[in-house]
Amino acid sequence: MKYGLRFLFFVSSTSFAEKYICLADILTGFKYSENSEKWVQAGFLANDKYIISESDTESYAFKVVKIGDENSIANCVEGFGEYGFLHCKGVGQDFRFQKKNGRYIKSSIMGYFNVLPSLNGISDSTSDTPYVEIGKCSPF
Repeated sequence: MKYGLRFLFFVSSTSFAEKYICLADILTGFKYSENSEKWVQAGFLANDKYIISESDTESYAFKVVKIGDENSIANCVEGFGEYGFLHCKGVGQDFRFQKKNGRYIKSSIMGYFNVLPSLNGISDSTSDTPYVEIGKCSPF
């Protein structure tokens, strides 16, 4: 019985960690068109899924991990604010979540502006594609 209570305490204490699963709804952005030789608006498949969970490092309160990846795409220095907002940043990534309505917005601002072929070898056709994604998260 003593071991059963320890197990129950362990399970119940770990199950209260705040976690959310997020599913993309819409994704839009820009890409370079080889045919027209200019940047154009583009739609992309919105099939990414993310997990928001408490960080396993003391440097951050939460982390955002794309399902299937090991590393986080964004880290949140602070936890949820007074009104339920969470703001996380990564390399060229911004991820914002509102836990009261379950909505998130993610942006990737890499590409387009950093095209400097003579300095960094990046051309319009090899540049990343900037985009904005919206979706919903649910606790689990």
